[in-house]
Amino acid sequence: MQSKKIIKLLIISFSPILFFNLYSLAEFEKASKKKETNYRKTIKWEKLDIRTLNEKYTSEEIIWNKFGKDDQVDKNKLTIPSPSRNVENKNDRFFKFTSLNRSIVIDEKIGPDISFLVPIGFKSTTKKRFDFSLRGWNRRPLNSQLFAWNGGDAVANVYYQLLNNEKSSFDLNFGFRSVYKGNLSGGSSAIGEGVSLGFKWAYNLDRNNSIAFGAEQFIQFDNKTDTGRDIYFTTSKVWGNNILKNQFPLIVTTFGIGTGYLALWDKTKFACSDLFGGAAVNVKKYHELCWGPFGALSMIINKNHSVFFEYNNYSFMVGSSLSYRDKYRLTFGFTIAESYDDYNLKGFDEMRWFSRISIGI
Repeated sequence: MQSKKIIKLLIISFSPILFFNLYSLAEFEKASKKKETNYRKTIKWEKLDIRTLNEKYTSEEIIWNKFGKDDQVDKNKLTIPSPSRNVENKNDRFFKFTSLNRSIVIDEKIGPDISFLVPIGFKSTTKKRFDFSLRGWNRRPLNSQLFAWNGGDAVANVYYQLLNNEKSSFDLNFGFRSVYKGNLSGGSSAIGEGVSLGFKWAYNLDRNNSIAFGAEQFIQFDNKTDTGRDIYFTTSKVWGNNILKNQFPLIVTTFGIGTGYLALWDKTKFACSDLFGGAAVNVKKYHELCWGPFGALSMIINKNHSVFFEYNNYSFMVGSSLSYRDKYRLTFGFTIAESYDDYNLKGFDEMRWFSRISIGI
């Protein structure tokens, strides 16, 4: 019975990968055929007489003039190529990577998310100043349907880019954990509860590597926050020393250590303390602020599509993300194992879905 659950789980988990790969291959084949047709239409061959060309260039007499110190007019006409300009032109052949919230930005094109909870290391893009996101997942009580809200609630976040230069950036993030109040399931908490403030400083070491230090839900303005005081150190890397433009897929890895929701598994917790008022992962019970490891493996299929697998110390998640019109991003996936159950693989009757909608302006 367990093997059947695992097979079904793998089918659900990797079907988005298969779909996006098939779609990308189809688009690539279509583009290749179009390019080949255009080449055939535009290339015109003309036969040249080599002897005539040789006679023309050898028959012309070359006249040499001596360049003197006082020939200022001629001096001003001399141009020496700038080494920095050559380097810049060479760099233009390669991708440049930044970020917006959990999305990767490729050459200032807002791409898809490459994680859900795991914070990524790239510095923020200069293209968008604000990012608004709404994330959540269903709670999945016993004997409930997978594709139902089932008592879930959502978390709203606003990211504001405060400082940005060539190598680094500094952002502020503002959030609240309750976005709905009403008679429907999950509407018992008041809108705006769990108000908090955080930050992120990021530095791009080079074109492919980056580091970041930050915190989400760090300063809490009430005692209603249960989404974790997530302080973190993280690093992200795009694999490949020379990532040429339009070379896909791209592989991105992210690793780090963090607190709050990023350190929930008892077997990996370390350096626990009462700093900053605790972990803020439960409004009814106090938890120490502990540290734990996290990571994510992401595949960017093209500038609009990605799939990822992440371990955020709270759960194992597999998801996919779409970017639309250089502004909107939609992320969806499944939680396949959780820390409270020692990461036992979930069956269909236990799995939970998660999602996030983001808008950058």
